[in-house]
Amino acid sequence: MISGKPPFQGSAVELMDRHQHTTPPFEKLRNTPEPIIALLDVLLAKDPSQRFQNPAQLRKAITRAREAIASGSKLTAAELRSDDNRATENLAKGKLRKRAVRRLLGASLGLAVALAAWFFYSPHFGPSNQGPTAAAPTDKSIAVLPFDNISPNKEDAYFADGVQDEILNNLAKITQLKVICRTSVMQYRADTKRDLRQIADALGVTNVLEGTVRRDGNHVRVSTELVDARNYNTIWADSYDRDLSDIFAIQSEIAQKVASRLSAQLSPEQRKDIEEKPTNNLEAYDLYLRAKELIADAEVTPYVTGNYEKPLRDAINLLERAVKLDPKFALAYCAAAKAHDRLSIGYDRTPTRRTLGDEAVAEALRLQPDLPEVHLANAFHLYVNYRDYERASMELAIARRGLPNSSEVITLQAMMSRRQGNYEKAIEEFNKIVTLDPRNPMAELPNTLSLVRQFSAAAQAYNRAIELAPDHPILKVLKAFFVTFMETGDDTAFRSALATLPASRAGDRDVVTWRLISALFDRDWQQATELVEKMQGDDDGGVFFANVPAPGDCYAILIARFQGKQSDATASFAEAREQLDRKVQRSVGDARQLSNLAVIDALLGKKHDAIIEAKHAVEMLPMSKDALEGPLVQINLGIVYAWTSELDLAFEALQGLTKVPNGLFYGDLKRNPFWDPLRRDSRFDRLLAELAPGD
Repeated sequence: MISGKPPFQGSAVELMDRHQHTTPPFEKLRNTPEPIIALLDVLLAKDPSQRFQNPAQLRKAITRAREAIASGSKLTAAELRSDDNRATENLAKGKLRKRAVRRLLGASLGLAVALAAWFFYSPHFGPSNQGPTAAAPTDKSIAVLPFDNISPNKEDAYFADGVQDEILNNLAKITQLKVICRTSVMQYRADTKRDLRQIADALGVTNVLEGTVRRDGNHVRVSTELVDARNYNTIWADSYDRDLSDIFAIQSEIAQKVASRLSAQLSPEQRKDIEEKPTNNLEAYDLYLRAKELIADAEVTPYVTGNYEKPLRDAINLLERAVKLDPKFALAYCAAAKAHDRLSIGYDRTPTRRTLGDEAVAEALRLQPDLPEVHLANAFHLYVNYRDYERASMELAIARRGLPNSSEVITLQAMMSRRQGNYEKAIEEFNKIVTLDPRNPMAELPNTLSLVRQFSAAAQAYNRAIELAPDHPILKVLKAFFVTFMETGDDTAFRSALATLPASRAGDRDVVTWRLISALFDRDWQQATELVEKMQGDDDGGVFFANVPAPGDCYAILIARFQGKQSDATASFAEAREQLDRKVQRSVGDARQLSNLAVIDALLGKKHDAIIEAKHAVEMLPMSKDALEGPLVQINLGIVYAWTSELDLAFEALQGLTKVPNGLFYGDLKRNPFWDPLRRDSRFDRLLAELAPGD
């Protein structure tokens, strides 16, 4: 503001790096008084703790800077910070709350007056230089409801959804609009009775866009109506009756008309993004829409939907056909990368899968390096496959500028914050998503709250998810286990929630796994054995100890050892171990799978191998590198030591895990048979006492 120029120059990535790490070039402010430089030095400190912490401190600093300028004396940033500390102490000693409130109000008013005076009387600024005034967000908020498919072929519903989704995506690129995400609007389909005011209230918007799509051969008709839901007034309505090849122009025109009617201004970049055609091949576009539908269904958290492997593989097949028809279709490569990465998370952690994602991202970057969706795809790929949070954050910052309403961007940032150990920031970011995606059950928020042992807040967040998704009773299971059981060790609610699951889902992999966990914790070996028999031959039989799928046959080894039986003699156990070993070999670099193999080797009596594997897994994935999954690998090291009679090393490995997020929990420690070798040791009682729930 003072210089009239940006502080740094360079590419987008270089700018991100400099803004985060480089001291502003104060030397360029040659004609600015030194006290102002000192003030800026504190205001722009990279470390938040080195900035002013409240309005009172800033007000005092402005006064000191004015006095120093008037007297011609010097003033340093260090002196201003020293005053900060004294001001903080003085505020802490305030006796009456009302007096503190008056001080804050006075400081805020003083700051407002000071900034207003600076703005109007600075030689660089004045009323004629003011930028556009932001309108009230409620007037520029919109939900694009699912379009009604009135085509002769009812199977064209995916095409109507695709038209609606592309219009939504175009509007979401406009910074001045608040646009509700797809997940929250899709439940309001046109074949259900719509109360627009009620929908708008539920989604936190003022306006809704409705529409119909009729596709007949190479002809398409799209009709839309923009409604102010407060009074049901039609703000704008129009119909587009054109050749199918004009579908991209129709979607772009509708988005721009809506923006204009809501008085939202588009930047040149936003207009260019909205008007640019993703492909010239309509058949490729049709395949892309089908694939997007499959990926979108799979993206709803797997806690709710269960297995999503097949839809992702089907989507990849469709996208491969799409890029054969149009090798320059960048968005298709982005979608393919996303599908490969989601498969990598839960089902296929192999170098081959990662390479396929590498190739898709690289091609998208080559084709359209300025497209925000490309940078979002690259950020997710770097996060999932390489744990390169620094580069992923830079890519995400670029994507955020072009996708200001994207909950995907915020979700990815929250997940990275969690892995980097900043759970407080992750929770804050997950909460932000609620404003853009208010009807999304989003199990990640309650799950994260439970990981940091904020059980009361987690219960409330789960209640919200359960209310939003009453047809997904698995959410009640999650709440009962991760909140009630983990906090108290009481599995009554957990078993009750399992009993309410529909019989139609009894054979689902995740349901079988939850029932098996319950049986193991209750030491019901007969039921556990029956459930393991349902997993036999399944290479991804269930989520194992380090929160990663492992062969179902491995659970038979657990049951044998938990009952005190030797489990190193049978051929079936040896085959189960080899099956897991092959999985480890296919997933080179996956510390969690190696950690699981270490536990199996410990149970099989392979002490030397187990300890080497467990220690190597911790070296590969320490908690300092991954604060989400690192503790799980460290816990497995403790389990390995416990089952190889190295009790001192076991307690050493578990030290501190009662304090870290996603570490040890009271319910698990109290009931899990894995900890049986440690239960007679007084050190185990101390661990339990550290985690015991309060009165």
